[in-house]
Amino acid sequence: MEPEVLYPLQLLDVRLYTVTLERFAPEEPATESDQEQSTGAPFLGINIEIIRHAEHRQLSVFLTLELKGPDGKAPEFRLHFVIEGLFEAQCDFDAIDAATWEEFERTSAITLLWPYAREYTHSFARRMRADLPVLPTLHRLQIRKATESAPTLEELP
Repeated sequence: MEPEVLYPLQLLDVRLYTVTLERFAPEEPATESDQEQSTGAPFLGINIEIIRHAEHRQLSVFLTLELKGPDGKAPEFRLHFVIEGLFEAQCDFDAIDAATWEEFERTSAITLLWPYAREYTHSFARRMRADLPVLPTLHRLQIRKATESAPTLEELP
């Protein structure tokens, strides 16, 4: 008797694919006016790309994160990195129903890689002595609700 497959796509490995880390301004002692100017939130850009390797029943999910600070107007730093998550299908890709693919692409792919993104961001920021807030923990149910109400690619103009 074979064990029940709970989810058809299993995360095998995560690697840091690329990283760029730049400091734009020299470190200087902070003055009161500097403190007031740098209170804006850093810019955070996120992108997901999925590439299927059907011959191996695997797929790569590339999570790209870009962070600029302190407020996007005159960045003191820029952090850009890509994490690759390697997933293996427990069955042929064709056997996975459309609803499962949609859920994976909109929710599971990012929530499974997000803890790694948080770890890398925190580590890089600490090593740069950049005063960044920790990336938030994602609320999977809220992401699912948001993606269910979002337009599909076909519905976009």
